[in-house]
Amino acid sequence: MYIGDKLENFLKQIRPILELIPEVQRPIRDIPFTEKLKWTAIVLIVYFLMGTIDVYTGGNQIPAQFEYLQTIFASKLGSLITLGIGPIVTAGIIMQLLVGSEIIKLDLNNHENRALFQGLQKLFAIVLCFVESIMFVAAGAFGVLSGGLMLMVALQIAIGAILVIYLDEIVSRYGIGSGIGLFIAAGVSQTIFVGALGSGGYLWQFLDAILQGAMGPAFNFLLPMLGTLIIFLIVVYAESMRVEIPLAHGRVRGAVGKYPIKFVYVSNLPVILAMALFANIQLIGLAIESKLGFPLLGHFVDGRAVSGIAYYFSTPYGLNTVMADPIRAIIYTVLLIAACVVFGLFWVETSGLDAKSMAKRMSNLNMAIKGFRKSNKSIESRLKRYVGPITVMSSIFIGLLAAGADFLGALGGGTGVLLTVSIVYRMYEQLVQEQVSELHPALGKLLKK
Repeated sequence: MYIGDKLENFLKQIRPILELIPEVQRPIRDIPFTEKLKWTAIVLIVYFLMGTIDVYTGGNQIPAQFEYLQTIFASKLGSLITLGIGPIVTAGIIMQLLVGSEIIKLDLNNHENRALFQGLQKLFAIVLCFVESIMFVAAGAFGVLSGGLMLMVALQIAIGAILVIYLDEIVSRYGIGSGIGLFIAAGVSQTIFVGALGSGGYLWQFLDAILQGAMGPAFNFLLPMLGTLIIFLIVVYAESMRVEIPLAHGRVRGAVGKYPIKFVYVSNLPVILAMALFANIQLIGLAIESKLGFPLLGHFVDGRAVSGIAYYFSTPYGLNTVMADPIRAIIYTVLLIAACVVFGLFWVETSGLDAKSMAKRMSNLNMAIKGFRKSNKSIESRLKRYVGPITVMSSIFIGLLAAGADFLGALGGGTGVLLTVSIVYRMYEQLVQEQVSELHPALGKLLKK
């Protein structure tokens, strides 16, 4: 209670500060579909351009061992987007844990509380831009730097990360989908294309090995492409699966319908949060060992954990790595699934997808579950039978699929492929919904509800 009281006072005191943080103005009119496409394209172009602007490092080279963070954070090391979406996602983890565990008590159905939640998350993200930039530099991502140069490099990548926060805000308010999803999908898609079809890509190496009769190497070149295709098909199929709840209209006798609940109910956010958490554990462990010489979270060789806690939070990428230490692969999979379930449950509660929020929306539309009384309590009680189990099942599925994709060595990183396919599929659904909204405004409003 004492901690809760102190947090309540903290929230009251911080409100004026949140109002001073610059923000992208909310649209005062409905944004046409073509304009949303335009803003989405502009932001994506700016993001890619930022990835071509190198930060000043005094001539120091970027160690290759940090490249594994690029897919998770949708970043490009050594450029203005070195941190990518890292601060945004990490701030989301912190806020979900605080609100989900009720350390900070906020009713997110309340408009004022939701605005406070979003403001706090943005403030955390801006603070983390500086914290993570210092951690990156301290971990040796830019080599050994002097004190002044270290601060200069940290400041450059922190400013770049803050710009990414506002780019994400532009997409969320004026574009299609979210900036986080857009940046991940764009980065991974580029990696897949270059990895498969670029100069020296897997496809050309596979064909070359076939022509030379080297079937063993040919299979090794084929496996990443095959893994990418398998994950693509599984995700598309899973995204199309629905649990349909029969509905009846409260005022029109005989009017019935169905309320579809996707099998992948938790979307891709839990695995993004889980992978970001794992990456931060690696980064913190590496920074501690680099600066203090003490392997608190594990021992690192060439930037990768080889022992300790951090070792089991690092991704075993490719079948050879899995076969070399299957125990590590099993522990990693269990940790990833557990993290996905925890974040999935928190996300459902904080994003208005819980049974109580859904029941309220149905009631507002004068709809009730067929065969049950039209009351919020009755609808909520029935929905709990669906929402809870499907949240856990979809979280387990998405975590297991992410681990399996990494084990297959899919192009762009297994988790990256999973996220990209899921993000692109949902963006396609939103594109269809936006088109329906313009052609049939009444039907569009119903779909958005």
